[in-house]
Amino acid sequence: MSYAELAIPFIKAHRQSERVALMDDTDSLTYRELSEAVERRAQNWQQIVTLHRPLVMMLIDNSITSVVDYLTALSLDYVVLLLNPACSLVTREQYSQALTPNAVIGDGTVTLLHNEPLPTDARLSLLLSTSGSTGAGKCVALSQHNLMANCDAILAYLPIVAEDITLATLPLSYSYGLSVLHTHLKAGAAICFTRHSVFDKAFWELVKNRPVTSLAGVPSFYEMLLRLRFTRMALPALRYFTQAGGKLAEAHVTGLAEYAKQTDKAFYVMYGQTEATARMAYLAPEKVLEKPQSIGQPIAGGEFKLVDGLASECTEGELYYRGDNVMLGYVASVSDLQAFEPSEWLATGDLAVCDEEGDYTIIGRNKRMIKLAGERINLDVVEQLYLKELAVLNLTSPACVIGTDDKIIAVYAGFLADGSRQNVLAALVKSLALPKRNLQLNVIDALPLLDNGKIDYAQLNKRLAARED
Repeated sequence: MSYAELAIPFIKAHRQSERVALMDDTDSLTYRELSEAVERRAQNWQQIVTLHRPLVMMLIDNSITSVVDYLTALSLDYVVLLLNPACSLVTREQYSQALTPNAVIGDGTVTLLHNEPLPTDARLSLLLSTSGSTGAGKCVALSQHNLMANCDAILAYLPIVAEDITLATLPLSYSYGLSVLHTHLKAGAAICFTRHSVFDKAFWELVKNRPVTSLAGVPSFYEMLLRLRFTRMALPALRYFTQAGGKLAEAHVTGLAEYAKQTDKAFYVMYGQTEATARMAYLAPEKVLEKPQSIGQPIAGGEFKLVDGLASECTEGELYYRGDNVMLGYVASVSDLQAFEPSEWLATGDLAVCDEEGDYTIIGRNKRMIKLAGERINLDVVEQLYLKELAVLNLTSPACVIGTDDKIIAVYAGFLADGSRQNVLAALVKSLALPKRNLQLNVIDALPLLDNGKIDYAQLNKRLAARED
């Protein structure tokens, strides 16, 4: 192999560019330097790992070194299992036993574990965990075609240009964070990493001084920004910001959209799943104020349909998606790596409706259903009503809803005075038309979150159950 001609995904068109590709609090690499770093690392690794298409477990954090690791592995056609370094040693051991990787990669080094060939489907390139850093769950299997197709579809609607600088606030082990990396590299733009949190003065100095032109976040990220009065900040260089990873409360979406309109920025609400590489839909910025709970329309090359319980198409039902970004399949053990039969349509597990303009709105999850007093209750719908009532009462801390078959449990993370507690319960009784005995309000310090920033409902259920015991 001629390392000077190594095929490095996403940066082929910019490999000789002197524009900055990656930067952190103290260092940076141009696209030319990044390409050279990948070539050097590839030459070194091939002296250690001589197998063709080995399976490697990679611990990837938000750093320049990790990006070089990742691009090197893809360039060498390794099959890469990406893990968050925050995952426990137990989780790593569980993946090791289930998938028997040939090597472990982290912080610029590769450690060979064994030289036994592992039969893998020729299309397989990347394995992404479905459980973040919380355990060894099944993995989503993706091809380089999946990655490139989704990257190109996102670039078709997001206004990313080579002069942009984005701040990487999402883990690269998470499909949303990884898609931000892919799209900016493909566009020849810059990705900035920082160890500072949004609560640090240095974070906002970096945003203003780089200057950062775009931000990406999940609902919990924007909830933090709003508590920090983000919509009152003067950030003239910030051109647009994106939200995905779950439904953000309508009041928050509206507030962010109004801020974007007033300051000549664009706010993109997006929808996706790891099973579809990252993105499946986006809502055009000019529609966000009009339809704050909508996910919009499918990305370029994608298609939706709604299916009812009888597997027939309908106007309200489970959302199905098809496109070149749909995964090869799931992997739970080494035997699953050998061959895949991808489904044409991906069943998202989300319930949705479609309006006359072709914009879709998620109204709940198949599994977020309970039966209360003989009636089916969608907990996601109840949660949105609850968040609206909190907004009316000017209560802004994170909140959610869980439930059992005898009650709905509203959870509030923060201080709640007795008077406010009674007001919240009264508002819920009225809006849900349920007896007070079927409603419960719990106040806790903080909501447990998954690695991707979404609420960990399973962990929350366990905590509250333990509290009652």
